[in-house]
Amino acid sequence: MADAEKLGGWPKSSPSTREGTGRAGDRDVALGLGAQTFLDLDADDLHHAGEVDVVFDVLGGDILGRSAELVRPGGTLVTIAMPPTVRPKDGRAVFVVVEPDRARLTDLAQRLRDGRLNPIVGDVRPLHEAASAFARHRRTPGKTIIQVTDEQGAQHS
Repeated sequence: MADAEKLGGWPKSSPSTREGTGRAGDRDVALGLGAQTFLDLDADDLHHAGEVDVVFDVLGGDILGRSAELVRPGGTLVTIAMPPTVRPKDGRAVFVVVEPDRARLTDLAQRLRDGRLNPIVGDVRPLHEAASAFARHRRTPGKTIIQVTDEQGAQHS
């Protein structure tokens, strides 16, 4: 979130409350990324968040439906998980599909090299395990990296 303002997000000085949600094990990560408060999706009632301007959903399913109820009139529910099956009352629901953009990827790579972007790596798997690494039953917090070369630098086919 350090570059949130530059990337079009909310700066840390924003007067808005940034509510983080996730499983209990995600609490420290969410707070470390700038969430001011945290709700456990399994244990807490989402209605404790009150009405919000924006929900950014990455899970879909039941959580997407429960989250739509929290969006205040004029607010937006954004999801990357699936086309929205619900719409907030007096608000809008948006499904975002990220398209590859060479200039944007180059910028992100430079931010990574410069230490201005610090992704959370949850797991590194060899190429031959790529399909199972992203299986629905598997939950890994952070990014899953698929390694396409072995330690000696030989490429896998």
